[in-house]
Amino acid sequence: MIRSLRAKLLLGTFLVIVLVMTAVIVVVEHRQRAAIIGEVQRRGEVLARNLAAISYTPLLLYNFTALEQNVVRVAAEHDVVYAVVLDADAKVAAHSRYPERVGLPLRGAVQERAADTPEPLTQETVTSAGEAVYDFAVPVLVDGRKWGTVRLGLSKRRMENEIRRTRLELGALTLVTLLLGGAAAALVARRIARPVQQLAKGAAAISRGELNQRIEPSTADEIGRLAAAFNHMAAQLLHQRTALEEAHAGLRRQFEELADLKSYTDNILGSLTSGIVTIDLDGRVVTLNPTAELLTGFFRGEAAGRYCTELFAHTPELSDLLTETLASHAPTAGVPLTLRRRNGSSLPIEFSTAPLKGGEGKDLGVIGVFRDLTLLRQLESDLRRSDRLAALGTLAAGFAHEIKNPLTSLLTFSRRLDRGFDDPNFRARFGSVVPRELERINGIVESLLELARPPRMTFGLVRLPELLERALELYVDQFDDKRVELVREYARDVPSIQGDKDALYRVFVNLVANALDAMPNGGRLTVRAGWAVTGDPMPSARWRPANRVKVEVEDTGVGIEPSDTDRIFNPFYTTRDNGTGLGLALAHKVVQDHGGVISFKSARGRGTTFTIVLALVPDPPVAVADETPR
Repeated sequence: MIRSLRAKLLLGTFLVIVLVMTAVIVVVEHRQRAAIIGEVQRRGEVLARNLAAISYTPLLLYNFTALEQNVVRVAAEHDVVYAVVLDADAKVAAHSRYPERVGLPLRGAVQERAADTPEPLTQETVTSAGEAVYDFAVPVLVDGRKWGTVRLGLSKRRMENEIRRTRLELGALTLVTLLLGGAAAALVARRIARPVQQLAKGAAAISRGELNQRIEPSTADEIGRLAAAFNHMAAQLLHQRTALEEAHAGLRRQFEELADLKSYTDNILGSLTSGIVTIDLDGRVVTLNPTAELLTGFFRGEAAGRYCTELFAHTPELSDLLTETLASHAPTAGVPLTLRRRNGSSLPIEFSTAPLKGGEGKDLGVIGVFRDLTLLRQLESDLRRSDRLAALGTLAAGFAHEIKNPLTSLLTFSRRLDRGFDDPNFRARFGSVVPRELERINGIVESLLELARPPRMTFGLVRLPELLERALELYVDQFDDKRVELVREYARDVPSIQGDKDALYRVFVNLVANALDAMPNGGRLTVRAGWAVTGDPMPSARWRPANRVKVEVEDTGVGIEPSDTDRIFNPFYTTRDNGTGLGLALAHKVVQDHGGVISFKSARGRGTTFTIVLALVPDPPVAVADETPR
C-alpha cells in the first residue's frame, strides 16, 4: 500500500510536474514569442518611421540621390531585406534591392495595399526568393496630403530562430525537471511554482508595455537562468524603447522646427512685394514667390526644375545676370530691364542678384530679386514733364529778361529817331549802341539755338592735357592779377579720346572762367586729368570705370549756395553781373552729347569741384546723373 501510495505520490507528483512544466512552457513560450514578434514589429515600425522622417525633405525637393542613400543606409541594418520609397503616384522613387525599378509601379496585392494605405500598415508576405518577411508601410504626409510611401521588409528568419531556440530551452528544462522529479518533486514543485508565477506576471506586464520588470532568481538552475534571461530581455527592451522614444522625440522636435522655419520663410517670401527667384548650381529654377509668379506669369510648380535660360527665354537679360552671378559669385544690384511676360506684355523692372549660401558658406545657387518699376516710371515721367514745363517757364523768363535791356535801348532810339536824326552825336550813338545791342540779342538767340538744336559735332582724336593747356593759356595774365595758384595733375597714361575738340575746348574754357570768378581774392586752381575710378559719377548703374577718363576743375573759391545747386545747369542762371547763364548749360549739353556725365561737389566757403567723365569711344547720348553738392 505504501509503495502504491508512494507510486501514486510519485505519479501524482510526476503528473503535477508534467502539468506545471507544460503550463510554464506554454505561458513562457507564448509570452516570449509574443514579445519577440512584438519587438520585431516595433523595430520594423521604428525603422520605417525613421526612413519616412529622413525621406520627408528629399521627397519634397525630388532629391532622388538623397532618397537612394537613405534606403541603402537603412537596408544595411540587421534583418532588413529591402527598403523602398514610393512617390505620390505609387511609383518607385528609390529601391535598395532593385534600383532598376525606379520610376515603375510595383504590382501585387501586398504592394497595392501598401501604396494605398493612409496610415502605417504591417503585412506578412514572402519575397520572390521565398523568404518570409514583415512588410511595413508608412505614408509620408505633407499638410494632410499623401506625398509618398516608405516600405521596409524585415526578415522573420532571426525571429523564428529565436522562438525555436526558446522552445528548445524550455523543452530541455522540462526534461531535466522530469528526471529530477522523483524524491525532490515537492521541493522542485514548490520552487518552480513561485518563479513561474513571477515570470507569468512579468510577461503579462511586458505585454501591457510595462517594461520596467525584474525577477530575482532564487536558484541557479534553469528557472534561475530563465529568470535572468527574462530580466535581461526586459532590461534590453526597456533600454531600446527608451532610446527609440528619445530618438523619436528628437526627430519630432527637429521636424517641428523645420516645419516652423519653412512656414516662417514661406510667409516672408509670400509677403514680399518684390519678386524672388532662386536657381540651383545647375541653373535650374528652384522657387518663385507669389509676386514673381504674378510678374512673370509662370506658376511655381511649372517653373521648378526648368533651366532659367528656358524659363526666361523672352527676357534673356535675366538669365544672363543669373548665370553671370552663378559663375562669378559677384552680386549685381539695381539693373533696369524690360521684362517680357508670358502673355506678351512687358513692364519695366529693376533686377538684382546675389549668391545663395547655405550652412558653413556652402554655395547653393543664386537668388534674384524683381522690383516692378511701372509706378516709379510713371512718377518719373510726370516729374520730367513738370521739370520740362518749369524749365520752359524759366527759359522764357530768362530769355525775356536778357533781351529786355537791349530792346529797351532800341525802343528808345527808335522813338527819338525822327527828332534826333540830324544831330551828329545822336547818329554816332545810334551807330554804336544799336548794332551792339542787336549783336547781343543775336548772341543770346544763337546760344539758345545751339543749346536746343541736335548735336552737330566732328569727332576726332583729342588729347585732354593739350586741350586743357589751351584753355588755361587764355587766362595766364588773370592768374597773376588775381593771385591764383595754378596746379596741374595730369596722369602719365591718359589716353586720347574720340571727341569734338572745339566743343570740349569751350567746356573747359567755361569751367576755368567760372573758377576764376569764384576766387576774387585769390586761391588755388587745380586741373586734373586721368582714368575714372570706382565711385566716380557714371551715366548708368551698369557702366564700369574701365575705358573711361575724367577731368576735374577744382577751385578754393566761395563755393555754391546749397539753395542754388539744383539750378546750376539751368539756362540763364548766373551769379555774374554780366553773364548770360548759358555757359554751364551748353557745357552740360556738350558732355551729354559725348555720352558722358558732368557733376559737381561744392561746400560754401571751401570751393567747388566740377568732374567730367568721358568714354574713350563715345556712346550714344544718355541721361545725366543727378548732381549732388558736397
